[in-house]
Amino acid sequence: MGNQSASESVNDNGETRIARGEIVKAILLALGVAGVLAVGFTCPNLLQLVPAPYRKRYTANSIKRAVYRLDKKGWIVARHTAGGWRISLTKQGYEEFLAYDLGQKYLTKPKKWDGKWRLLIFDIPEKRKFIREKIRSFLRSVGFVRLQDSVWVYPYPCKDVLELLRTRYRVRGEALYVEASSIDRDLWLRRDFSLGD
Repeated sequence: MGNQSASESVNDNGETRIARGEIVKAILLALGVAGVLAVGFTCPNLLQLVPAPYRKRYTANSIKRAVYRLDKKGWIVARHTAGGWRISLTKQGYEEFLAYDLGQKYLTKPKKWDGKWRLLIFDIPEKRKFIREKIRSFLRSVGFVRLQDSVWVYPYPCKDVLELLRTRYRVRGEALYVEASSIDRDLWLRRDFSLGD
């Protein structure tokens, strides 16, 4: 497989294909970074939605299908006009962009772990179960490990994650951020995060 990522596959013709989620992520990041919330922008070619270094990895049809999926989900508004494509990022799409961007921007791994554990603790009532599940899904997607039912752990600074979740899901009073110098019997966590013994 060489340097092929987990999100890539090779078809019968030997061509590299990118998983659908990667295309969606690339488009949302491009739109979000460009700041096209509501106002939108026009592009003659949908390949322009993908950062230049990656354009050879995507086919025009795969990008077009991803655009249709995003439009159907309500994350973007895409309209084909005489001048090309008019693309706008919706409020919901912007929230998804923040989630993707957060995972890239804030959850970077320092060269050396400082030996501290970061805990995000949520106490969300049953009547807001939907929000609780959304938060759990997001934390899993960006690499947190569930320590107990409402306790999530990460080995690197991640307070910005909590601030985003507090704002996005209005859980300011139900969420805590803790830094701990040790967690009892944490060998399995060290292995999960590839921190060594």
